Amino acid sequence: MSKNAENQDIEKRTDYEVILKEFGIAKTDNIVSRVGKDHLFFRRGVVFAHRDFDKILDRVEQNKGFAIISGRGPSNDLHFGHLILFELIRYLQTKYNCNYYMPLSDDEKYVFRKVDSLENTARPALENAIDIFALGFQPENVHAYISSVTPRIQYLALTFSINQTYNAIKAALGLNGDENAGTVFYTCIQAAHILQPTVDDGFPVVVPIGLDQDVYMRLTRDIARKRKIPLPASLYIKYMKGLTGGPMSSSAPETCVFLRDDAKTVKKKIMSAFTGGRATIQEQRELGANPYICTVFDWFEKYFIQDDKDLEETRQGCLGGRLICGLDCKPRLLKMVLKYQEEYLIRRKEVMKNLPEYFEHEIDMTILDSESD
Repeated sequence: MSKNAENQDIEKRTDYEVILKEFGIAKTDNIVSRVGKDHLFFRRGVVFAHRDFDKILDRVEQNKGFAIISGRGPSNDLHFGHLILFELIRYLQTKYNCNYYMPLSDDEKYVFRKVDSLENTARPALENAIDIFALGFQPENVHAYISSVTPRIQYLALTFSINQTYNAIKAALGLNGDENAGTVFYTCIQAAHILQPTVDDGFPVVVPIGLDQDVYMRLTRDIARKRKIPLPASLYIKYMKGLTGGPMSSSAPETCVFLRDDAKTVKKKIMSAFTGGRATIQEQRELGANPYICTVFDWFEKYFIQDDKDLEETRQGCLGGRLICGLDCKPRLLKMVLKYQEEYLIRRKEVMKNLPEYFEHEIDMTILDSESD
């Protein structure tokens, strides 16, 4: 199995203790008390590991700043699984009053053959940006840019390329030599994304990511060491389960709910979701269900039920057979998702009014002219 395949399979793994040792990263136990438990992501272990975030917190306690950097490869509409990452970023930015740098990595989509041309990423990039900013980001704290048209990123990538060997990249990504040259050089572009706030603006950075992206962190930290640049820190999140029980995937629509799915589609997906329920209602009343394998409960726990007491009552109701998947939990989640979508669409329209203010360069708003109101 190639390293690329291994990285993708990380999303399916739940043996987090083993993963922490493999990646050389630490549990969040030693930082939660410093961050606080006001957000469920830290209370419930959705943010479950970190590398050097304690050093970022040292700076906070010394009244020194830092920056957040985490991007998005332009593609289909965002789904609810994507929201955990960007909600975490919004929370950290608000809590620590720091800047957020957001590369829209059209170059990544192109060199990994996920699109036929860079031009095909233009509209998805802006639409994805709108979706993300609609979470509550303010333009004065955001530095967004499209990677391929940002000369500074290309310059830094070229600069960093002399500090990275082909053999190191080949080993890290599991390349076999048949890949295009852009695949190799993209590791330098990714390093430019991550280190640019430090090099240009003097801010050490934290990168919130999923474990499948940590290979780029390790390569970037190697470059930073060689150039004597402060090493980037990272925070690691657990993904929400896909509706079919496995990982979510934009290419498998049945596994996720997109932010702009219509109500009929949302209902069909959620009411068909995999749960820990029994074969019959009577059996579930008698024996209870299993919330620990249930997609619906996973969505409650990681995003939709904020109150811990409410969540525990839901857990016990499931275990004790008082709650039935199709009669209680699925309809409740459906109601929550539809309400979220309604509020999100309002915020989205507000963001579109001042979208250029979020970007570091000019953007072509006419790309969005065909979008319906």
